[in-house]
Amino acid sequence: MRIFQTFILPDDLVMHHKLSFAAANFSRNLIKGDGFDTVYSLMPLNFRDELPLITEDGYDVVYSNWRKKNSALAKLAIFQEQWKVFKQVKKSDSLWLYNLNIMNALLFILVKFFKSSVKLNVIILDFTPAMSWKNQNYWYLKLINRADGTICLAKSPLFKIKNTALLPGVVPPVCSDNPKIENPNKEFLLSGVISSVIASTPMVLRAFSQMPECILHIMGNVLEGENLIKEYAARYPNINYHGSVSFKNYLDILHKVTYQLSTRDDNYPENQCNFPSKIIETLLHNRIVISTISYKQLDGVKYFKVDSNFESFKNRILKICKMPTEDLMQYANQTGNVREKFSTKVWNKTMTDIENYSK
Repeated sequence: MRIFQTFILPDDLVMHHKLSFAAANFSRNLIKGDGFDTVYSLMPLNFRDELPLITEDGYDVVYSNWRKKNSALAKLAIFQEQWKVFKQVKKSDSLWLYNLNIMNALLFILVKFFKSSVKLNVIILDFTPAMSWKNQNYWYLKLINRADGTICLAKSPLFKIKNTALLPGVVPPVCSDNPKIENPNKEFLLSGVISSVIASTPMVLRAFSQMPECILHIMGNVLEGENLIKEYAARYPNINYHGSVSFKNYLDILHKVTYQLSTRDDNYPENQCNFPSKIIETLLHNRIVISTISYKQLDGVKYFKVDSNFESFKNRILKICKMPTEDLMQYANQTGNVREKFSTKVWNKTMTDIENYSK
């Protein structure tokens, strides 16, 4: 039996708790491929809301009543929840974990040492390298490198498992036809988790403040610099700050723009082992991707690679906007290409290959 342990919440709770829509959508898309016999969803650390034990999306919510107790006991709820999942895993099952962190590391250890016949695999979506053994990620990496197999969204020499595959995202088996770009405009979207490290916000704001013909939309969970964004939005009419919005409203704006920005700074360790899953979502919705990082896993997909230096970034954006429509359209409407490369069918085959790997 193949089991998937992940972290999913209904969209309204994702928005309420300012969690990542991209992370939740990744798991939902993967589940829709019917590649798992059972799916267990564990809850975020500080989650206190009550949830039904079984959702309409086909996954079981593992929820400890300790979360509703005093603060000391509530902090231990995540360990009780992992114990509950551990008891459901049978010998010779295949267990796939969504990332490895405090919310599922105990589950990994329990399975590794007490149910060694289980194929223990990790899907590595986001990982921040640790500079010291005092950082918990130092120890999580050691666990990851003791897994039986991995699927990585980004390639890194830190991941030592030979039985591995590189897939940057997943496309659901059935999805509605998203609107295509017919006449490119000069509207851009910066969305998701917003900070100087993840989105290079100060640089992007400064650049668009000097490009009044280009319209910038910003939305998502702002970790830092929200006041700066509001100041720019108040001063420059081409900069629009939408705050945290529902997924439906996000799609409404995404379908309005031509370009999605992915402006990570690859000098930061946070960005060296990660892949922005919104890039696959953007391509699936036929928008044009502009990225400050070149990704090997996107070979065969057309996107714009730009520098994260202010002057270079601004000049490149202006040149892109002046491109002939015929040339620009080569970067748009790539839904078919993305579906072929990153479908759940591809994921299911990849997981099977990893499970059948012999050293």
